[in-house]
Amino acid sequence: MIRIFLTILVPLLLPLAAYLVWVWFAASEREAEAEGRNIPAWHQWPWVWLVSAGAVLAVVTLLVFGTIGMTPPDSEYRPARYENGTLIPGEFIPRDKPAQ
Repeated sequence: MIRIFLTILVPLLLPLAAYLVWVWFAASEREAEAEGRNIPAWHQWPWVWLVSAGAVLAVVTLLVFGTIGMTPPDSEYRPARYENGTLIPGEFIPRDKPAQ
């Protein structure tokens, strides 16, 4: 379920959320200009916000994909195969521990 959420829903809803936040900020800036209030200087630096957002998203992406589906370090990958006409998907299996 978490995989579906992270790979389907988040990529679909995140741009919409970013757009709605941008619309809200743009409306507040227009309102401030109409009222004659000063706009903070950082509102005029969109590249700072874009680069910061990109860096945060890159870090989040690395953390999420680095931790999802973690298998034990001593596991072995068994590729997909056919057995009796049935496709068995690939899997990670624990390696046999050596006899002591």
